[in-house]
Amino acid sequence: MNKQCIREIFDDISFSVISFLENHIGVTDVEFIERQGVAEMSIQKWEEENSPYLLPDDYKAFLQISDGLSLNWKIKKNDQIFPLGSMHLNKLRDIKRLKMDRFKFSSVGEEEETSDEEPSEEQKDIAAFDIDSKVKDGRLALIYRGNTNKPQIWFQDLSCSWFFIAYKFTDYFRLMIMHLGLPHWQYAFTQVGLDPQALQWLRFLSPERLAIDIENRKNQENLAKKKHNKGAGKIGGSSGTEKIKVEGLRRKKRRMKLKAKGDNDAIIEKFSAQSSKSAKYAKTTIKKREASEIKQGEKKGDETGITSSI
Repeated sequence: MNKQCIREIFDDISFSVISFLENHIGVTDVEFIERQGVAEMSIQKWEEENSPYLLPDDYKAFLQISDGLSLNWKIKKNDQIFPLGSMHLNKLRDIKRLKMDRFKFSSVGEEEETSDEEPSEEQKDIAAFDIDSKVKDGRLALIYRGNTNKPQIWFQDLSCSWFFIAYKFTDYFRLMIMHLGLPHWQYAFTQVGLDPQALQWLRFLSPERLAIDIENRKNQENLAKKKHNKGAGKIGGSSGTEKIKVEGLRRKKRRMKLKAKGDNDAIIEKFSAQSSKSAKYAKTTIKKREASEIKQGEKKGDETGITSSI
């Protein structure tokens, strides 16, 4: 496969991003390093060395076209030229497992204290492989969680939290192309978000993608709020139910103690009424009993008066 063919294939799978950059006002010195693809045997060797983990099929297909990726470009501003964009992916031999004791996963809009840190027994089932050693202010990895052949692409920012980027390598590749490899573009998927400088360059070079990022972020934040509010409601409801259960047990114990003392039916009934769900109901019950007792007393008084008169 000759160099020209590699360039044509890359243009085809990357939506002609090289031609776009070369024809964009302000962009200069677009440098694409063409690499021969790796043989299938090389991929099999990598998988043997990193067993039981397997590379996803779409990533294997890309590596067989080009062993990694290196596409860099510069920007011209105020008669000055300086490097800006970089699209980079490691060569097969540089895709190495990251040595990490613990993984903390998070998402946009999620409070830090509620971040999902895998339990100790599940940490053993997580593996991360570095796929871009040149990414700025973070780490990009294929992460296997509970499986050995279906990794996802996650980005670890400077807070040491991992944020989800894409389900498949192909999805990540397209995102990288759409963001033109601008510095810190992966931060669009983190809690911190894009910094002012990255926002400025996206407005100038890829305003459509910036609009999508902003809309996606709003949706994620709203979803996180709904999830948080729903969880708070469940917790509140659960604690309220538990409180009612506890109070109910306490009332029952008090009733049993009163019964054990002997003839305390009147006290027990009055206490039961007072500890009902509604104070109004309690007062009504007590009033009815007192009225009944008064009537019975009056009736007895009348009967006594009649007897004495006879």
